[in-house]
Formats: sequence, structure tokens, C-alpha cells
Amino acid sequence: MRQREAIQTYLYQLVHGGKKGLLAALLLGLLRLFSYLYSAGVAIKLGLYQWGILKQHKLDCKVISLGNITVGGTGKTPTAQKLAAAIRDMGYRVVILNRGYRAAWKGKIGLVSDGKKIYMTAAEAGDEAYLLAKSLPGIPVVIGKKRAVTGEYAVKKLGAEVIILDDGYQHWQLARDLDIVLVDTLNRFGNNYLLPRGTLREPLANLKRAHAFLLTRVDQASDTARDAVRDTLVAYNDKALIVESIHIPRYFREIEHWYKGMTTADIPLDALRDQKVVAFSAIGNPSSFEQTIAAIGAELVDAVRFPDHHDYTMAEMQCVMDKAVGKGARALVTTEKDAVKIPSEFIHFNRPLPVYVLGIEVKFLDGADELMALIRQVAAGGAVKERHVDRKNVPSGGMKYEV
Repeated sequence: MRQREAIQTYLYQLVHGGKKGLLAALLLGLLRLFSYLYSAGVAIKLGLYQWGILKQHKLDCKVISLGNITVGGTGKTPTAQKLAAAIRDMGYRVVILNRGYRAAWKGKIGLVSDGKKIYMTAAEAGDEAYLLAKSLPGIPVVIGKKRAVTGEYAVKKLGAEVIILDDGYQHWQLARDLDIVLVDTLNRFGNNYLLPRGTLREPLANLKRAHAFLLTRVDQASDTARDAVRDTLVAYNDKALIVESIHIPRYFREIEHWYKGMTTADIPLDALRDQKVVAFSAIGNPSSFEQTIAAIGAELVDAVRFPDHHDYTMAEMQCVMDKAVGKGARALVTTEKDAVKIPSEFIHFNRPLPVYVLGIEVKFLDGADELMALIRQVAAGGAVKERHVDRKNVPSGGMKYEV
């Protein structure tokens, strides 16, 4: 494991109580001190925008932000895929702006795809941006840290009428018309501490900026957990729409066929029922992925986890393959986000076992019609209307956060 990822893994275990002893206690105290400084920095920067001292850049198109208030996987990429396709089908020219996290390309404006051709590899664009480009023909994807800059490019060069600001809740430099915040019902609000002591990017009180909340993976969470999330959201923001969603597995596809886009080679989900498989992933919420495989009916004999956004090496893939063979597995199973980072020489290697990519689709449940109506209204040029949620039986203070 690379040094950077080893440090990230250690810190993750530390802040979630996985490390004990004097050193751990000292480090946690130091991290809490940094959290106070981080909290002050967030408050000052946001205040400067709210007071008009720092100006937000307004694009000549509609901007819909998808983001979260925690670090880690909330299902943002498949949600961006679904919403972008829906807006495209409404008849609007939609462009996705992505930061390009851990992308090898470091320029100001990176055209991953113009909707017709993909110009970057997964390593150059970053795994999320590349997957969006691959899965959304007809929809351009642009990367760059300054979304005001990439947004202007999207409007002037790509004719964007609607922009999806991927991971944009904390990107205050760019004005948006609709803010959608994703909340993972399995992880809720992390460990309720602010960075770096915890995984909160902002205090929960800042949820008041959102126009809509999307609860993800509600089918994998208990009723108690789902209700607790709802109560907390309403306590901090009683005007935002709350929508529930689930991740539905659709198919398995051998990775070589997945790269070629061969939908005719899809393998039905029940093909692995009662079959031994080994899962591997490098995503923010691997337990949800593994739970999905088990729910399909496959026998999960092992699950190999790598740090989020990890780039696989040939040696690592061979090690995972050897482990699967040793456990008598019929196949390896991974995610689409992981598939883009597997070395091509391994994909085309004479492998003893197939590697199946699990295709996932987001399905909106409660609140779906209201959300699509809200998006259609914004895309057509309308403003978000204020709404109210019944606060009966909602805790007056909601869930508290700590620094």
C-alpha cells in the first residue's frame, strides 16, 4: 500500500475508534485542535460569501449541485449519472463539471468527453470523471478545480444549458440554482466530528443551504436509522425536499466486455446464486457493495478492500486472483468505479477466473416525482419555491456535531 494511502487508512481507523493507547489519545487531541481551526476557517470563508465580500460567479445557464456534507461514499456518481440522463431526456444540453480528484492531468480545463468522444484515460481524468464520461454518451464531462472556469468553458464551447456540479456543496465560488445534498443512511453523518477529527466537511447547521436531500441506500438501513436521519435533516432545514433512493443491481458483465460496452454480453444476476465469489473494491462504502452481492444470493467467501480511489497494480490484481482461486471462488466481483482502474494487461491476461463488474442503477422512491418536477422547473428557468415540512415530533436541536 502506498504511503499516502497507509496514512489515510490509519487516520480513518483512528478517528473511528480503531486505535487505542497513549499515542492514539495524543493524536486525537491534536486532530480535535485542528478541527477547531478548520471550523473557524469554514465559518469565515462562508461568511465572506454570505456578506458579499467574496463574490459568487454566475454562469449563463442553470447550475444544479450534487454534494454531501461528509467525506466518503454516498452514491454520488450513480446519482449524477441518473440525473444527467434525466435532464438530457428533458431536451436540455447538460454538461457535468467534476473536480478530477486524483487526476494525473493538472491543467485548468480538462475535456474528458465532449459527448461524442472520450479524450482522457481513467488515470488522466480520475476514476469518477472517466466513469461518468464512459456511462453517459452524449453528455460532456469537464474536469478542473475552479468550476467557474470550467463552467464558462462548458457554456461557451459546449453550449451547456444545464450544468451538474459534481461534488459541489462546498464549492461556494460558483452560484447554483439548486443544491441537492446526498446523505448515506448507512453512515449518516460520519462520526459527527468535523475534519480532521471526523468526517464532516461542515457543521450540520449548514444543511440549511440545501434545497433537497437525497437519502441513499435506504433499503439497507434500519427504519430507526432512516427516521433518525430524517429527523436531523428537518431539525436543521424544514424547507428542503427529502427524497429516498436505493441502489439496484442490474447485471454482471465480464470486465473485458464491460470495457467494450457490450451490453449483449450481460450476465443475469441469478447466474451467481449460491456460487462462491470474492469481492474487491476501493470505494468510500465497501460494506454496501458487499451487502448487495450477498443480497443477490452469491456466497461471498472473501472481500478485499483497498483505500478509496486506489489505483490497482498488476501485482495487486494477481494477488486478489490467487486468493480467489485458493478459496475455490467461481469469479471475482467489483464495481464500475473500480473497473476503470484495473490495469489493461490484467484485463486481457489469460485469467483463471472471470472478473465480473456489477452494474448498479439508482432508483428514487419517496419524493421522486417532486424531485423531478423541481429539476424540470429549475432547468426551465424557474426559481425554487420555499416549502415547509411538518416539524412535529422532531427534536428541537437535531443531531449535534462536535469539533
